[in-house]
Amino acid sequence: MQILHAIGPLLPDSAACLGAFDGLHRGHQALLSRASRASRHTALVTFDNHPAHVLAPEHAPPLLQRPGQRARVCEQLGVSQLVLLPFDRTMASRGAVEFVRDVLAPLRLDALVVGADFRFGRGRDGTAGHLVQLGARYGIDVAVIEPVPGPGDAPAKISSSTIRADVAAGELEAAATALGRWYSVEGRVQRGAGRGRGLGFPTANVASRSALLPPDGVYVALLAALAADGSLASPVHAAVANLGPAPTFPQGTGDATRADLEVHALDVDLRQTLYGSDVEVWLGPRLRDPQRFASPAQLQQAIAHDIERARETIGSDPTRLALARLQPGADQRG
Repeated sequence: MQILHAIGPLLPDSAACLGAFDGLHRGHQALLSRASRASRHTALVTFDNHPAHVLAPEHAPPLLQRPGQRARVCEQLGVSQLVLLPFDRTMASRGAVEFVRDVLAPLRLDALVVGADFRFGRGRDGTAGHLVQLGARYGIDVAVIEPVPGPGDAPAKISSSTIRADVAAGELEAAATALGRWYSVEGRVQRGAGRGRGLGFPTANVASRSALLPPDGVYVALLAALAADGSLASPVHAAVANLGPAPTFPQGTGDATRADLEVHALDVDLRQTLYGSDVEVWLGPRLRDPQRFASPAQLQQAIAHDIERARETIGSDPTRLALARLQPGADQRG
């Protein structure tokens, strides 16, 4: 997959999806599914910065993905080119016509796919309907896709804001349903106090860089190392993770620095290879709240039970829970 940072022609026979795409959830995947059928190459055109962080930083939401996470999911979904347009005050000042003329037309698209609620141009004045009309003027065939409904009887569409609320509330199974994979965070492994090893459950101590974390607790998890270029450098390993403090060992009893996540890989000891490395950690169902145990032996018993439940949840193929895949027929025709 190519990552582009400037406006210019895409690969020949390209269809693109346009939007902010925080999370690359199932609604976004519906757009990509339509684009993948329209042309030989699929491009995702978005911004290097969420517009809200420029226009109203005091109200900007915490993002579901860091740039590297978004790029990895794009590659998993079969995107040929990821176009990261600079979003600044100059970009924000372009009217709808200027945006199509100066930004979209130079991409030389065969087709463009957007959601029905898509807005663009200065003050978000342009609608999906306007884009269809302007696209015809510049030789771009624009398809408008209806929102993907939420799970079950939920009347609301799948949206990044709903997923953020689910993650913040610890509703990670609902978030996973909307994302099409488990929610994940990025971080760097640092040396800890070594207590997990002493208990027989060595952990990778991860200082999270992600803006949004669920409530403290113990979670079923998955873990993979990242290469210098941001790609996955290891298989996805089944794990359990403790998010937040360790109540049985109060802070100040050996903690030089406190990691956000302590992650124990179930079937492989990765500590020596991960120190100083970046990792991605996927968080699944919550196993229990933070709990202070009367003794290390009681904590060992609880961790062993956590691991047993994690194995039952994950099964034999952790990759299926972590990596994004386009589902056949995922798009809603509009």
